[in-house]
Amino acid sequence: MSPWFAVRPVAAGVWIVAEPGHVSSWLVAGRDRAVLIDTGLGIRPVREVAEAACGLPVDHAVLTHHHLDHIGGNAEFSSVSAHRTFPTSAVATAERSSYLGYMRALLAAAPAYRDLDRRFFHLLDADSDPRELPVDVERWVRPGPDPGPAPAPLDDGDVIDLGGRTLTVLHTPGHSPDSICLFDDRDGVLFAGDTVNTGPIYAQAPECDLADFARSTARLAGLDASLVCLGHFGRALAEPRYLRDVAEGFERLAAGDPTIELRGGRDCDDDEVREAVFDRFTVLLPAR
Repeated sequence: MSPWFAVRPVAAGVWIVAEPGHVSSWLVAGRDRAVLIDTGLGIRPVREVAEAACGLPVDHAVLTHHHLDHIGGNAEFSSVSAHRTFPTSAVATAERSSYLGYMRALLAAAPAYRDLDRRFFHLLDADSDPRELPVDVERWVRPGPDPGPAPAPLDDGDVIDLGGRTLTVLHTPGHSPDSICLFDDRDGVLFAGDTVNTGPIYAQAPECDLADFARSTARLAGLDASLVCLGHFGRALAEPRYLRDVAEGFERLAAGDPTIELRGGRDCDDDEVREAVFDRFTVLLPAR
């Protein structure tokens, strides 16, 4: 098993495949086959890790959106699927270079945080404690991962049949125009991509849209979910009520609620942002 990943079952036929401190992919198995939701950064091979966890071939991946930390392992799979608005442009080397700087800064801060966590907070676990970077990580920056097969187009309402278990595609723009979530119709597990997170939710990029975010999160809050599986930060799982909390926050943001606390901050590219503060999460907004 690769030391880069943290893998564990979280529900029947569902595993987290985490690149701790960075991004989590989700492995879902039915009776006949399994699918990986997002393929991660592509720093280390992910397919063999997924197949070892579930004991089934994993030859298909579904992408929640086009950002570099969700598509890096695409070339390992025979086929991938994404929303039909998924852009075809390649990830720029500069984007990976910027993110590598963030990874190194995170590792530099980790020892002090671990000491504080052991003494006071007790929040870190195998899913969230960042791993040392592979010695050949510069190869991930340039030339970078093979982009893999062109994604087959998905539409809202499409169903992915795994045998005795289906995943319904929910188009949830806001974080990006092509963002989707996947809902496990049998067990009520929601795979939320980057539409919902328990740290900062990224809404600061030019492609982000607050009105879309408000509509998408309101839709998710109306689901009969049992568990929410997330893509980033230290808490990879959330209870269904959390969807309502996030939807209410975006409803207030879209309405321009002047009582929302705003503070200065920076995102993972070290760009200046405004951070809207709520009780259980924050939302990153453009600096101006």
